[in-house]
Amino acid sequence: MDLQRNVSVGIIAIILGLIVIIFPLVSDFTLSILAGLGIIFLGFWLIYQGYKSWSKNPAAGIASLILAFFAIALGIVFIGNIQALSFITFLTVYIVGFFLIITGLTSLFTDSGLKAKAIGILGVILGILFMIMGIYLGNPLFLAIIIGAFLIIAGIMEIFVLPPAEKTVES
Repeated sequence: MDLQRNVSVGIIAIILGLIVIIFPLVSDFTLSILAGLGIIFLGFWLIYQGYKSWSKNPAAGIASLILAFFAIALGIVFIGNIQALSFITFLTVYIVGFFLIITGLTSLFTDSGLKAKAIGILGVILGILFMIMGIYLGNPLFLAIIIGAFLIIAGIMEIFVLPPAEKTVES
């Protein structure tokens, strides 16, 4: 197993997190693009998680890849069709929160390392927080900050936390 930090994935996650946070919310069009990009970024994260966990737990890898497909497709719909987002604006908070929770759970259960467990717990907590705060605040900027925070923290952990060494079975 490669014991090096995954700096490139960490940097990409941090950049994507900053983009999600900094992106201005001016109109329904911007909100539609922001929600779509946020879900697409989570889809890419799920693809990475699915690929990473495939050898350890094929079922979790398949689940991550299927969810990634739906996340990316839904994100493209939000970006390409503003009316789709307007129609389900109320459900958007739950959809994005759901994806954060599922992303966290797949990370939590696919690897036994501290980094994967921490990212998993973070995803579940932020997903639940996303749903709760979205209901009460209704402020899409705050919701974007939560998605961005998840990506930034996960990126920092990818850069600075070394994975544990795998135990080898000696014959």
